[in-house]
Amino acid sequence: MTEETTNPELTVYLRSSTPLPARDRQREVITRAEQLARDGRIESVRVRRWEDRIVVSNGTDETVETFEAFKSRAAEIGHSIEPFFQEHERAETREIVFPIICIAVHIDEELRRVFPCRDENEAYSVWDCLTALETDGKIVGLVD
Repeated sequence: MTEETTNPELTVYLRSSTPLPARDRQREVITRAEQLARDGRIESVRVRRWEDRIVVSNGTDETVETFEAFKSRAAEIGHSIEPFFQEHERAETREIVFPIICIAVHIDEELRRVFPCRDENEAYSVWDCLTALETDGKIVGLVD
C-alpha cells in the first residue's frame, strides 16, 4: 500500500481453552472491536486463537515469532508485556504462557502496540485500548 492508513488494524488473540467467564470477556472484546470497524474507527479486525501455553525445545514457529515480535516492539517503546505474557526457561526448553486476550495494533502492516502491556508506572489493558479507540482514538505509545 502506497497511501498511509490513518486508522489502525487490530488483531485480537484469544486463548483457545478458557473458562466460561473468560469466554464471555473474549466475546465482548470481539464485539467491541467489530463495532469499531463498523464505525470506521479502525481499518479492520482479525481474530486469531492460540493455546494457553507452548513449550519450545528447539526452533520456532509462528506463535513464538509473534511473541518475540510483541516483546521486541514493547521494549522499543519502553514497555514490557510481562507479567501478562510469561516466559520460563527450564533446562533445554522454554515455556511461553499467553494471556487470555491480547490485542496487537498495526498501522500500515507495522506492529505499533500490544495490549496488555506496562511501562514503569502504569499497566495498559485490552480494555484501555478499546476505550481509547472508542473515544478519542489516542492510544499511549501509538505514535513514536
